[in-house]
Amino acid sequence: MKRIKDDAACRVASTGWPHPRSVVGSPGRGTASVIGVLLEVSMVSTLFRLSAAAALVLASTAVHAACTPAITDGNLIAPGKLQLSINPTNPPQQFVDKDGQLQGLNVELAAELGKRLCLPVELVRMDFPAMIPALGAARIDGVNTGMFWTEERSKLMYMVPYAIQAISVVVSPDSGTKIATENDLIGKSSAVEVSSYQMNWLKKLSDASVAKGGAAVEMRTFPTATNVVSALLAGQVDNALLVDSVARDLVGRGRVKEVLSGLGTARTTLGFRNKTVADTVVKALNAMRADGSYQALFDKFGLTSMPADQPLAIAGPGPA
Repeated sequence: MKRIKDDAACRVASTGWPHPRSVVGSPGRGTASVIGVLLEVSMVSTLFRLSAAAALVLASTAVHAACTPAITDGNLIAPGKLQLSINPTNPPQQFVDKDGQLQGLNVELAAELGKRLCLPVELVRMDFPAMIPALGAARIDGVNTGMFWTEERSKLMYMVPYAIQAISVVVSPDSGTKIATENDLIGKSSAVEVSSYQMNWLKKLSDASVAKGGAAVEMRTFPTATNVVSALLAGQVDNALLVDSVARDLVGRGRVKEVLSGLGTARTTLGFRNKTVADTVVKALNAMRADGSYQALFDKFGLTSMPADQPLAIAGPGPA
């Protein structure tokens, strides 16, 4: 498995996206109140060497005089705010727009949770591989980046599934590569985001083929989905594996061609280090489901919500 390095400067050059920025808005009024104040934010280097670290602060512009925070300071990493990590390279879940502002379903979800919890929410930008270590080291309160649920992860944090997603396989628009089933990935080179659900899924497929005496998948890993797509379009790999919503966003913009979809369908989740925080967020999510705002948010971004017969609740045992 080959890891191709990347840094913030390369991402700016290759994508045109700005360096990390932070935006100030009002959780008391939702994302409609986000104002255009941009601040450069740098994360300390000891935070697991986070690349392109930044924060989006969804904070009230006035003192929270009209409500009481639903989570006490004793349950938070920093007093008076809920800090959640995000990797804004996965549109339409989360991304940076042309003005350098964070957008997407998970950004708006965070703002709505802040409103209902009467608590400023700070979205801390980092690449996915750093998120779980940061959570374990008590650097952040939770993960808000469309992370897939797995049994292993459910033992490291309190996971709250809130959406359904799957894996898609994409190729460059002019590619003649034929991929009709998952077995057609065997013997080909695939780009995938490091430490991701799709990487683990592909590794299992490759290992199963090798165990039967067949060929392996040539897997190349990258820090972000942006890097994965860049490698594909540069001809470094035959195909790329992406979260389905990201793949379809790229297909809609004519950047890639989807050749396979619906692989490894699973729940995507929020993750928290503190059970009280997780329980409080669950309560807010269920209130959103009850008043229709939860489904409206998913309809807006064309993503798949949790089926009505499946609960919005902590799934798994949480940390030992």
